[in-house]
Amino acid sequence: MKILRYCLLLISVGLVSSCTNKKQAQKEEFDLLFAEVMKVHDDVMPETNNLYKIRKFAQENIDVLPDTSQYIEQLKDLQINAQKADDVMMNWMEKFAVPNSTHQEKISYLEEEKKSIKKVRDIMLNTLFEGKKVIRASDKFIKENKLRDERKTNLRPI
Repeated sequence: MKILRYCLLLISVGLVSSCTNKKQAQKEEFDLLFAEVMKVHDDVMPETNNLYKIRKFAQENIDVLPDTSQYIEQLKDLQINAQKADDVMMNWMEKFAVPNSTHQEKISYLEEEKKSIKKVRDIMLNTLFEGKKVIRASDKFIKENKLRDERKTNLRPI
């Protein structure tokens, strides 16, 4: 009888220990994946300020360029694309909410969100990269034609 009780006690301790280890492993998996998602977000979020600058500089250039300039449409497209890139980030943040569900559902959600925030990052950085080229080209045209005193765009390189 003592042996039976001892065996039951060992089995109970083993089960509790096993459950604790499994929960700890799940927590670590969740925390790591959540941190990866947030890292991508945190790295690209400051670029929303540059998207604002791009829109502002595009408008400033549109205001001084002659209506016949080749850059007008490019700058208008740039403003639209920069606003869309900003909207994509804002929409992602608004919708991001880890479900209160099973561990596997949370992990699946975070894996999808990691893909999603990487797409947001790519949209934002591509918009900035292309936008800077258009701003610099139109600034050069404006300077060469003396349409405005020189202005520094204050855009950080990517």
